[in-house]
Amino acid sequence: MIAILGAESDSGKTQIVAGLSYIFQEHNPLPFKAQNMSLNSYVGVDDGEMAFAQSWQAIAGGSLPYSYMNPVLLKPIAPGKTEIILFGKSIGTAEPKEYWKNYKKKLKEIVFDFFSELTKKHRIIFVEGAGSCSEINLKREDFANLELCRRFKIPFILVVDIDRGGAFAKIVGTYELMGPKEKDLFYGIIINKMSGDKSLLSDGIKFIEKKTKKKVIGVINFIDDLNLPEEDSMMFHRKAMRKARKLEKKTHKKILVKVIKTPYISNFFDLYPLTLDENFDLSWAYSCSELDGADIIVLAGSRNVFTDLKFIKDQGFDEKIRSEVKKGKFVIAICGGYEMLFEKIRDKWRIESRNSREIEGLGFVKGDVNFRKEKIVGWETLNVTTDWFCGKINGFNIRHGDNEIKYFSNENIFGCFLHNIFWNDDFISALVKKFGLKNKGNIQLKLKNELKKWANHLEKQVDLDYIKSIIL
Repeated sequence: MIAILGAESDSGKTQIVAGLSYIFQEHNPLPFKAQNMSLNSYVGVDDGEMAFAQSWQAIAGGSLPYSYMNPVLLKPIAPGKTEIILFGKSIGTAEPKEYWKNYKKKLKEIVFDFFSELTKKHRIIFVEGAGSCSEINLKREDFANLELCRRFKIPFILVVDIDRGGAFAKIVGTYELMGPKEKDLFYGIIINKMSGDKSLLSDGIKFIEKKTKKKVIGVINFIDDLNLPEEDSMMFHRKAMRKARKLEKKTHKKILVKVIKTPYISNFFDLYPLTLDENFDLSWAYSCSELDGADIIVLAGSRNVFTDLKFIKDQGFDEKIRSEVKKGKFVIAICGGYEMLFEKIRDKWRIESRNSREIEGLGFVKGDVNFRKEKIVGWETLNVTTDWFCGKINGFNIRHGDNEIKYFSNENIFGCFLHNIFWNDDFISALVKKFGLKNKGNIQLKLKNELKKWANHLEKQVDLDYIKSIIL
């Protein structure tokens, strides 16, 4: 076992675990993150909900994703209100204080008991920490970082993002906040997202190695053209924009895709395949004017349809969408975005609604969406017939809203409850063809190529023999 912990959030832990999983896939590694907070969720092969990050780490390691790889998933659904997913199933919502008082300690012991059994069945487990591993105000009941390592004697590597500055201070500060037993399990440091000449770090590296008595086992250069899935929507957007700037230099036609960026947008990994395909130029739309010129407008998933639909109306996106549809522009709506297309959404259980239990939809689809008390979660295959695509779409449900119309299609609109639709090659091929272009390959193969590129880069920039000596 080995844990990859961070000196901060978004230090690159997720991608490093994915890369190591790919490198060591012949040993059947298991990715594990005890607690994750994310609206970017997935459904494992056990039909349990989990963070998308752990699902693609599993895929990188050549295994199937199971929800127990991320036993606790927290999903913010409103200010001060978070949904708690335990081993793939929702167990309700809580305010932050309530979560700490009534849930955290119990969940910690549940997860630790489970992890104890997991260690008996799996030789290699890549543990990913959550956020900063040394937050002293959270440390007492934090079961995703140092407490987990201490309880199970897991050696860990600390990852720091140098791109945001203050890397050496963050390393030393994190070290100083550790207890003696934690320092004994501290096996090395990775400096991530380096741009420029590594030799400029030599004095700093000498200092922290002397100060902490821990080895810097790698300085990883930032790869500008690497395109791996991101957990953070802003990082996803930045990568999409970098790709768009590169495509501007090319002469072939592109399909301009604009995604309305709502406050509770979820499962934006649905859109990731479009960033791998050079036929598409994708970016967020923060205002109505940014929809101008779009070939496809996307209403993505939402963890609070009521709040996001009100946002769409308040910002004037509803009228802009109607105007663009009349001009012949195409709209694709996924899950929560699809629910918005109906005439009315009702939430008698107050799962998402606050002041009112119902809200007027956009009215493109006849009928109402009614929220079920129990969440609908699981994989499903739809047989779809449209004027541009006929075939099967394999995807999964994560929703409370329900209507018997599983998908809707007319000349200018396509919507369905399923996530994962753009990961279906036949569907992508048909969509590209609809706009007069040709599809350029298999999505899964493109993802594997990105993973291979990342793994090769990681092998060259990190002391892999040192890591092998820890885990093998």
